[in-house]
Amino acid sequence: MYPIILCSVVSFAVLFERLFFLRKKNIVNNPEFLIHLASKGSWDEIAGEVKKKNDILSKILDLAIADTTGEDSAKVTEMYAKNVSSDIYRGISIPGIMATISPLLGLLGTTLGMIKIFTRFTEAGGNPMILAGGIWEALITTAAGLTVAIPSLIIYRYLNYRADSGIADLEFVLERIFLYKSGGKKVS
Repeated sequence: MYPIILCSVVSFAVLFERLFFLRKKNIVNNPEFLIHLASKGSWDEIAGEVKKKNDILSKILDLAIADTTGEDSAKVTEMYAKNVSSDIYRGISIPGIMATISPLLGLLGTTLGMIKIFTRFTEAGGNPMILAGGIWEALITTAAGLTVAIPSLIIYRYLNYRADSGIADLEFVLERIFLYKSGGKKVS
């Protein structure tokens, strides 16, 4: 039972840590202002603004604007975005792993419990009361494993959704900003 409880604790710890990290302000904090600056072609102001912030969008823009290789800015931004986006997905697979391991641990506990029950049953000369009570006790670990696996799977799917949503927001804002840099619309 202890490993199953540990799986539960790990899943919920990852949930709370990722929920804190995946807040919108940690991914794209106030993108409207940066888009407005981009529409005016104020790249020096954007460079100053992104140095003041600590969200992922600002980190990408800081790296992309500072890059002086002369390559296409959209390609450079995509390269940095892939690098930084790994932070968004970090640790999200852990609840999925816990959802897989928990029922297996429960099944292992049930199997070991059944072995123990049949050993006692044989030693007691075949008393059926020992068998009935022991089977109930052995099945508790399977139920516990499933009880941990189901919420862990839900946590995994939800965190994956939040990460995908954050990446979509990030891509949308970056595309809008670099549309202006590549010679798109400009506001006078």
